[in-house]
Amino acid sequence: MTTEQTLSAPGRAAEKFWFNPKAASYNADPYPHFKRLREEDPVHRSAMGVWFVGKYDHVRSVLKDRRFSVQDIPGQLRRKNAILATKRVTESQPSNLDYLIANSQHWFAFLEPPDHTRLRSLVSKAFGQKSAESMRPYVRKCAQELLGRVRAHGRMDVMKDFACILPLNVIATMLGVPPADFPRLVAWTERLARIFDPLTSLEELATLDHASQEFMEYLRMLIALRRAQPEDDLLSALIAAQDESGRLSESELVSVCILIFGAGEETMVNLIGNGTLALIRHPDQMEFLRAHPEVMPKAVEEFLRYDAPLQMTSRTALHDAELGGKQIRKGDQLYLALASGNRDPEQFAAPDELDVTREKNHHLSFAAGHHLCVGAPLARVEAQEAFGVMLETLRDMELATDSLGWRDHTVLRGLTALPVTFT
Repeated sequence: MTTEQTLSAPGRAAEKFWFNPKAASYNADPYPHFKRLREEDPVHRSAMGVWFVGKYDHVRSVLKDRRFSVQDIPGQLRRKNAILATKRVTESQPSNLDYLIANSQHWFAFLEPPDHTRLRSLVSKAFGQKSAESMRPYVRKCAQELLGRVRAHGRMDVMKDFACILPLNVIATMLGVPPADFPRLVAWTERLARIFDPLTSLEELATLDHASQEFMEYLRMLIALRRAQPEDDLLSALIAAQDESGRLSESELVSVCILIFGAGEETMVNLIGNGTLALIRHPDQMEFLRAHPEVMPKAVEEFLRYDAPLQMTSRTALHDAELGGKQIRKGDQLYLALASGNRDPEQFAAPDELDVTREKNHHLSFAAGHHLCVGAPLARVEAQEAFGVMLETLRDMELATDSLGWRDHTVLRGLTALPVTFT
């Protein structure tokens, strides 16, 4: 970890804390880093010039405070595109970020009211509790089919064979995407998730632009097909909302669909993977949950808290503000460590322990305020059925490796693979 030496006593040097999400040990286990953040400097001005916020109360207060806006990632991409334009002149590089910008500028995750309210309202009904519950039989059937394919083998990669397939099947089915196109959607979604990582390089962003172009062109083709032949799916409903009221432009429709894929697939993949690993490492909790399936709703909330799939979210200060004794200036960027707040001992008893019966689990994994995750009800249904079917189907589940790999991502936390054996 980057450190700086300061004198704390004659002849002695004390190590100054710098929170560094690119530290070698961070990716495998960020929680010791979050512990230091909470204890030593919970509102921390980093060496990168941005703020990292680690305590539960501070994180929650900023999420609900209208003096802080969601980060303008489309605006950042425009500025980076200008840098790329300079490089193209000097180095003859043809790459740009035009499609990434056109795609992300209508993601309501990056917008504030009134545009945020208008776009979110068009999809919120489809992801409400009633709609989520209506998907439960399909989610369960899909989980049973996926695990049925590997059950006789006695081993599988949880990520490749289950976690990466189930959420995509659910969200693609809701939207009305043909099953034959699912693999392409996985590839595009996984690549575009990199724009959420603030440490993604300019060169990597340029390589993502082509994936964004392909995804957008595919959806325009599908939209034209559904406009000519509507079906009973979310895409047809969104098209109807556009045509009847004019509230949704063609470019907004495409962008909203891509956001639904990204948010609905990436975080659920990581929730299933992280939760499965947590259970394997806590066999007593796994057996208790298997014996008491009625506890599953609480268990899913605990998986979300214990190892959050979305580790951080960002905000920009619209005004000068004070937070935790520190002066935040207008324009400053803050990274709110949701996963750190979820381990705050001032909010949670024994926060580093997995407890599938935990009560009053008001975790931050779905954020808070008017940007509370719109897909939370569906995510809960998916996770409850995924883990329920897994515990019913597979016994004696153990890790089949001594070395686990984690995705290189600052904001999202997920495994690259999770090989297991079972009976």
